[in-house]
Amino acid sequence: MQLHPAEPGDAIGYAAESLAAGFIGLDFRTDVGDLLEASQGDLPDGQKDYWEFAHEMAVGDQILVIVHHYPFALAKVVGEYNYIRRAEPEIGVWFRHFRRIDRQLLRFYADRLTNPKAWDRITMTDTISPLRDPSTQSFQLIKAWLKDTGSP
Repeated sequence: MQLHPAEPGDAIGYAAESLAAGFIGLDFRTDVGDLLEASQGDLPDGQKDYWEFAHEMAVGDQILVIVHHYPFALAKVVGEYNYIRRAEPEIGVWFRHFRRIDRQLLRFYADRLTNPKAWDRITMTDTISPLRDPSTQSFQLIKAWLKDTGSP
């Protein structure tokens, strides 16, 4: 998952601010309303998979946050999907669609692997990509990272 609006020059700042506030989230170019009330077919082209954020993501899921095609953080979802009509950047959320994460379990990739030259590049072309294939690089990274931290 990526955690920044269409401003890649500030991607790390947005991701850090959102995670520090205890949230992951996303938004649309135009307001589509509450995803629990929206039809996936009614969402804008190129953003139809955002529907999965509300309908498929679940409490307990591990989220790999990617910034500039490199792992940034690993977070555990602890909250149900929420929608607010107006974003509140002052509290660290620039998005209207969000979920709470467990800040106690938040892990940063730079703390796991301190040499940036050794970081795994993971090309991500969308805001959210559910990991369903255990053979993918992202899935394997999450699995290894959780094993390293002693998490199930």
